[in-house]
Amino acid sequence: MAFQRSSFSRFLVLTIVGASFSIFVTACNSKPGASSKTDAGHSLSGEELYIENCAVCHGEDGKLGASGAKDLTESTLSDNEVLQRINEGKNGMPPMKSALETKENVSAVAEYIKGMRK
Repeated sequence: MAFQRSSFSRFLVLTIVGASFSIFVTACNSKPGASSKTDAGHSLSGEELYIENCAVCHGEDGKLGASGAKDLTESTLSDNEVLQRINEGKNGMPPMKSALETKENVSAVAEYIKGMRK
């Protein structure tokens, strides 16, 4: 009987830990009420959108390179290529079109990124 109780206890602990982890990951990946607007109702800047959506891989200065992300300060992409890359992604970079929600936000992030170039 002790074996069954011990197994059940482990199962219960693992279930609770797993559920907690799942809730944590969901909370980290979702942005409740997130949109391109702040609480005051004004649009976020290209920098704010970049930090919220891109800095985790590219870094705040564009040089992080996490998960294979390119160094944005070294970019030689044309304006259209930057917009296309943001919208459609490439390799490990996911498309950001839906996360940024509007063409204006995509353009604001593109302008901010181009400003990082050396």
